[in-house]
Amino acid sequence: MNRLLLLLSLCVLGACALPGAAPSVTQHDLGGPFPADLKSAVPLRAIHVQAQPTVAGVAMLYREAAQPTRRASYAYNRWAATPASMVEAALVRKFGLEGTARCRLQLSLAEFIIDIDAAGKARALLSADASLYRDNTLLQAQRSFDISVPLAETSPGNGALALRSAVERLAGDSAAWMAGDAGRGCRPG
Repeated sequence: MNRLLLLLSLCVLGACALPGAAPSVTQHDLGGPFPADLKSAVPLRAIHVQAQPTVAGVAMLYREAAQPTRRASYAYNRWAATPASMVEAALVRKFGLEGTARCRLQLSLAEFIIDIDAAGKARALLSADASLYRDNTLLQAQRSFDISVPLAETSPGNGALALRSAVERLAGDSAAWMAGDAGRGCRPG
């Protein structure tokens, strides 16, 4: 009887020591489909977006002014896909592709992060280097884009919305860049 009581007591104590259920992970994306509303002055066969290693994963990253060399990730919040694949899908949707076109827009994503200053104000940062290729030849058309969008608050959800706005601006800035001298080697005629 004493052994049974001791065994039951140990089971009850053991159950109290078990960890609770882990919080669920929230997945974020850039929100609904991007409208196909930009007609590029340059017909594009393809758009490819690569990411630097610091932004190649699905962690939602932020940096605080108090520790400017440290990238941290929001706990229990992740991107639904890599930033590069989400940006690529958004740009393809915005511009559309033409199967007979000869040019390709190549982007290298260097930043996709929430930056929090010493006063606690946050902004979404998107940095990318763009190159324009005709067939497999790099044209003399390269440009860096550094886009900053302020956040109302530093929550992961607001960060995702601000980064969506940054991608919208990247699309508009890319279209304007390709409409200029950069896209001359890709225009028909």
